[in-house]
Amino acid sequence: MDETELAWSGRHLGDEQYPPPRRRRRRYSRTCLVIVATLFLAAAVALFNGGQQAGRRLVDQHGTAVITPRVTKGSFTPDEVDALANKVTPSLVDVETVIEHLGAVGAGTGIVLSSSGDVLTNNHVINGATTIEVVNLGNHRRYPATVVGYDRDHDVAVLRMTDASRLDTTRIGDSDTVGIGDPVLGVGNAGGRGGKPTSAPGVVTALNESINTSDELTGSVEQLKGLIEVAADIRPGDSGGPLINARGEVVGVNTAASVGFKYSTQAGTGYAIPINDAMAIVRAIQSGVTSDEAHVGPTGMLGIAVIGPALQPDGTISPSTQPGAQVTNVSSDSPADAVGLTEGDLIVALDNTPVNSPNDLISVIGRHHPGDRVVLHWVDTGGTQRAATATLAEGPPA
Repeated sequence: MDETELAWSGRHLGDEQYPPPRRRRRRYSRTCLVIVATLFLAAAVALFNGGQQAGRRLVDQHGTAVITPRVTKGSFTPDEVDALANKVTPSLVDVETVIEHLGAVGAGTGIVLSSSGDVLTNNHVINGATTIEVVNLGNHRRYPATVVGYDRDHDVAVLRMTDASRLDTTRIGDSDTVGIGDPVLGVGNAGGRGGKPTSAPGVVTALNESINTSDELTGSVEQLKGLIEVAADIRPGDSGGPLINARGEVVGVNTAASVGFKYSTQAGTGYAIPINDAMAIVRAIQSGVTSDEAHVGPTGMLGIAVIGPALQPDGTISPSTQPGAQVTNVSSDSPADAVGLTEGDLIVALDNTPVNSPNDLISVIGRHHPGDRVVLHWVDTGGTQRAATATLAEGPPA
């Protein structure tokens, strides 16, 4: 298994982190999560009713291989691409983040939802960020931004721009109307360079897909479900940007693409969260109430790093060798340090909820905020069961 450094947050293994050795600040595009899709490969190409269609091999619940056709209607023309991109660009922002204790900076894209500056983006774009700024592409002004809330499991976050007003907003469509073969356009801050956004035209190739993802910064892995798969050149930095239809409506949030990390899908394949799903999470966050899925407000942290699962070459996630979340480092003067947690300890429960994996620890911590008191149960390196109450500190978004 890979050791995951938790960027002082709850997203990766318990909302924690220890300060790694200082290093030169490097530039990287936080994109689109590096992915290995748990998809089934394209299997056949055939002609059907005079139209070209590609088939792909799937396995049903009985383990029987079946062929599901993919009908291709064709992508947008260059003139259509320019017109659609120009239509949506004023309602987008470039998202720039700094993760101070890792000496790293990141870049992504955001979709403006309100004239006062609420922005939809991916959670992984702002995960662990100590500073967030956005550049509005409608008025070219720079704004500090804060995190209103996020849903780590569905990779959605809502930001709020400071002192923003009278902004152009994005036209939201209906992702339930998206079909295989529909032409779509991904727009975003590819490469993290800023300025005029890039366009990635393509077609929808599958619906309701599941992928395993590997975060570039921490190496942690998760599974995202219910995604729109597209044949389009969506690249690092496009994360959080819109996938739009022929009417210029946002039907998805670009989330994952082949980026050439440890493992990847085929080049030119991207994924997007259906906008209906994303907006349901936005409404939950804007309600102001933290739930089992949506975290609202500041993030609580323990101040530890734990061992996370590894992403295998075949796209599967390696199972844990033992239940619990094993501590690999404890930050000095952190809540975990105050209660006596040390390297090698195994956290087995929090708030009387069993912790069978690092993700369990993340989920429970995600229901809390700075100042909350939580009861930790762990087994120390000598095999002794221990318990203590810790008061969570404030950390960056998870």
